[in-house]
Parts: sequence; structure tokens; C-alpha cells
Amino acid sequence: MKYAKNQLLKYRQSPLIIEETLNLEEQAKSRFSETVLALSPLEVTGSINYLDNDDITLDVNVLGNITVPSSRSLNPVVVPINLAVSELYIEDESRLKDFEETEAVFVLENDSLNVDDAILDNIIATLPLQILTPEEETGDNLPSGKDWHVISQEAYENEKMIEEEPKIDPRLSKLDDFFKE
Repeated sequence: MKYAKNQLLKYRQSPLIIEETLNLEEQAKSRFSETVLALSPLEVTGSINYLDNDDITLDVNVLGNITVPSSRSLNPVVVPINLAVSELYIEDESRLKDFEETEAVFVLENDSLNVDDAILDNIIATLPLQILTPEEETGDNLPSGKDWHVISQEAYENEKMIEEEPKIDPRLSKLDDFFKE
């Protein structure tokens, strides 16, 4: 879905209501080929408002599923999408300084609003860094190879504590027995 600013002018009085099913799988695979293995059709509901100061707001909810590689084994993992996208689009780039850095404010490119790109960017941005298959989440099978293996944070901390325990010099071990009496 792409809307020219001229098309949105007629929605000054009342917002443009969006209730669409978008198939963005090909676009997602081409833009994010390392991340997206599959993308189900997305149910998009919400609105686009053209404000009096020529700003445009995009407020939509997105439902669907995305298949991405596991961060551990690269096996496919289906991640549900339930996302609220709320963004403000302005015409003049110099106005960006008027907004906080944490606000989702973008400059309108080529006098058009590309809703598809906004939705895909938000989906990718909200993916967690660690994505595991159900088997990886429940099991203790961590990857290993010749002369290496992955350990959990807990196992690492236990090994570190054992290494930090004071060790008795073997030459003084007889004295340890002397003080036990």
C-alpha cells in the first residue's frame, strides 16, 4: 500500500480506515533475505490521518506470522506477529529537531507514504535477538564441535566460582590437617 500525499488530502476531515490483508512475503525476502524465511499474509487494521499542519499519522495493528532462523541452530522458527505501529510523517526535514529522539517521526519521501515498508521495518525491528526452536528452549543440547562446546550462563558461572576457590599449596597440605584437630 502506497499513498501519494495528494490522495491523502481528501482525508483531512475523517481518517482513511485501513482493513487489508497484505501479502508482503516476496518484498520481505528480498529486503531482509538473511532474516526472513517466510511471512504469512498480514492482517492490517487501523487508520491514516492527514493533520491540519500537513503531518500524516499512521496508526495500524498488524497480525500474522514470520518464519526466521533460530539464533542457535538456524532451523526455522515461526514467530507470531501482534504489532501496533504508530508513526508520524512530516514534510520538512528541519522540523525533526522539534521532536524527541524516541518518537517515531519520519520525513515523507517523494511525497508518498509507503505503508508496506513501514510495516516490514517495524516487524524486523521488533524481532528478539535470541530466537530458539521449542526443542532448543526446553532441551539442554547446546552446540559443540571438535575442541569446543557452548555452555549456559549458569554453567559458566559455576565453573568460574570453582576456579576462584582458594587452592591449598600442596606443600602446605599437611598443615591443613594439623589445624583440623
